[in-house]
Amino acid sequence: MPPDLSPTTADAPAPTAHETLRPSAAHHARFGATAAWAVLTTAGFSAAQVLSHRRTPTAANFKKWAARWGRSILAPAGVHVTVDDRAHLDPSRPYVFVANHQTGLDIFVLAAGLPYPFGFLAKAELASVPFLGVALRNSASIFVDKRDARRAVQSVAAAAGRIRAGMSVLVYAEGKRSYSGGLLPLQRGAFLLAVEAGVPVVPVAVHGAYRLLDERRGLLRAGTVGVVVHEPLPTAGLTRADLPGLMARAEAVLRGSLAAYEAAHPAEG
Repeated sequence: MPPDLSPTTADAPAPTAHETLRPSAAHHARFGATAAWAVLTTAGFSAAQVLSHRRTPTAANFKKWAARWGRSILAPAGVHVTVDDRAHLDPSRPYVFVANHQTGLDIFVLAAGLPYPFGFLAKAELASVPFLGVALRNSASIFVDKRDARRAVQSVAAAAGRIRAGMSVLVYAEGKRSYSGGLLPLQRGAFLLAVEAGVPVVPVAVHGAYRLLDERRGLLRAGTVGVVVHEPLPTAGLTRADLPGLMARAEAVLRGSLAAYEAAHPAEG
């Protein structure tokens, strides 16, 4: 499948006791077929995004093509997405969407399901990835370069400027996949961007993706992934000194959302 769009990568933790995706020939076959189809679909998405971006270089244009890309991969895989939008945002205003990251499935799920225009916040290295990198470079997405301190400061400043100018971004704030129904500690980058740009943080919870896909083991099964768009957290008047409190509020929202889902949908035996 196309690579992770998280701003950082690290070794993922071992599967938790809640994991229900078990090895089978059917799961392996579904993964293989979907991975091959995803490569072909991503090539088409890249071409469409590049051509349309030249005419309409907006987040709305990227969202339109990203949604089609995500749906074209999820539907044949038998993955259905439900969306509970509790935020009712003004789509003309910019936001920093902060999402949890269970598996690589989240990328397609939010591309298809998040009901607002956005660009991804992506690692600078992804700019050179075949097909996907081309699409991201010709889109509203933002690259953050962490290869050295000077580049990191410059890229964060540039990203904040683009957000202030009206472009929303989606950040997988854990910095790596959890492969579980829980939440890993959130990284400060997304919140720093929101405070620097003076735009609200919108927590977005992805539920149940880890039960359908485990790319480490080449397993995929059909099922439903839920997305909950929670109410925005304002940043007006906040400074860097307020980052810990803002992060704690976002973490509490996401952790509570995930815990409620796990309680309502107990793992299969």
